[in-house]
Amino acid sequence: MKGFGTLLLLFIGPAVASSTDDSRDEFWPELDTYINLNTAARLRLLGAFRNNQQGESWHGDFGAFIDVALKPVFRRELRQGEDVFDKRFLSFQSGFRYIRRLGAGPPYLEHRWIVELTARYPLPGHFILSDRNRGEFRFISKMPFAPRYRNKFQLEKDFRMGDLAYTPYLSTELFYDTRYDAWVRNRYSAGVQFPVGGYMVFQPYYLRHNQSRSSPVHVNAFGLELEVYF
Repeated sequence: MKGFGTLLLLFIGPAVASSTDDSRDEFWPELDTYINLNTAARLRLLGAFRNNQQGESWHGDFGAFIDVALKPVFRRELRQGEDVFDKRFLSFQSGFRYIRRLGAGPPYLEHRWIVELTARYPLPGHFILSDRNRGEFRFISKMPFAPRYRNKFQLEKDFRMGDLAYTPYLSTELFYDTRYDAWVRNRYSAGVQFPVGGYMVFQPYYLRHNQSRSSPVHVNAFGLELEVYF
């Protein structure tokens, strides 16, 4: 675990130290509810918020998705629950997100249709590498149609300390925006997942967001995510 902790510090250290005038700190709380439909499909309900701490404004992000797990390949060792999606080589997700500004500030409204495919690969040392490919079809008020492609890689490993199981992870993500025909945004994050009681997962994380075609150029986000499983 010491080596993974050192890697986390190397990962987030430069981002914290490189704060500029064109940067913003945000808080991202999120609740995800998963409802099993059968052994290979589930419904995901999303409720997320983003707080611009300087401007004291909020964005709300609400969505509904269908997850489908495909060919089984491996079984993660430290998970107590029977989450089939953590044991499958491929999973597919499709759904809709409704995003709008809440409270003061210029109005913002977006309808976003999403399709994504995630592949997971077991690596030496019981590491897991996931590769998520997402297509987004974005309808933003007073703006042209804005389809976007996102590719995210995540490296994680399960650990156990007594009765406590936890999963630290690192991830990086690139965004291709068809409005500019360019890769305009990247993110990298570090966090840890804590299963609680077999039906919940608590996930604090730090995320660095960089973008070339909008302001602020940099966002430092501190997130708290709670996943609930039924």
